[in-house]
Amino acid sequence: MKAHRALLLTAAIAGCGDGGGFPDAPLPEGIPPGGSIALAWRVTDMAGADIFCDSIGGQAVTLTLRDPGVSGGSTEVFGCGSKTGTTPLVAVGTYDIGLELNGTTGLLATAPTQPGIRVKSNETTALAPTVFAVNNKGGLALRLDALATGGNCAATTANGAGISNTTLTLTHTTDGTCQPVTLAISAGATGTAQTYTIDCTTPVQAPCLASDQVITASGVTADQYQIHVRGLVGGTACYSNNDSLVVPPNDMTLTRTLNLGHSTGAGC
Repeated sequence: MKAHRALLLTAAIAGCGDGGGFPDAPLPEGIPPGGSIALAWRVTDMAGADIFCDSIGGQAVTLTLRDPGVSGGSTEVFGCGSKTGTTPLVAVGTYDIGLELNGTTGLLATAPTQPGIRVKSNETTALAPTVFAVNNKGGLALRLDALATGGNCAATTANGAGISNTTLTLTHTTDGTCQPVTLAISAGATGTAQTYTIDCTTPVQAPCLASDQVITASGVTADQYQIHVRGLVGGTACYSNNDSLVVPPNDMTLTRTLNLGHSTGAGC
């Protein structure tokens, strides 16, 4: 194919192949009209169960078309959630087709190349169905900070937040269901290393967690979550955080400090 132009990812996702990167100029006399390529795909976890694109930050499926006899190639981009797509007209010929799934964290999965795909004039050629298997597990590394000069756990008379106990829960943003993760909590400079299992119905009260104690978890299902942290002072929830968190796929880790807001209510 003699004319190639690349399609920018951000401009093409919403178009699902509309206005793509393949040649669309008028053909010289004698050259037959091109044909199209149709594709369909699934996104699964490593066990083969279907998963939603949003849960792994999946954004786009990129089709790369290469003529073995010509250097370079052309691309066409489709929205991940559409699950199907058809390219604009492609010049008649035989191509090697590559497919990859991209998301907010970068490349998520690559499908095997489909070689020797023959595009015929005025016909639509269907590719073999594609499965993108994604490792939909990730990790967390969190710290809590009540923004008190004396720290989270020191008494208020020592400019601390005066937190005595902490509770944590984690729920899926999509449906509010609990994610019963077991967290590992480091000792920090003055604390005690411990584990904490999330129970959304009856949250366990852990001791106060200092700002240098790292709260970690691995093997967490990638998804959009809301975390609920409560810092108790004498049994009253005087500090809180309700941040949204996105656990990334492919064993990547979300690292964040959660600032605890202070309530001015009774007992605080």
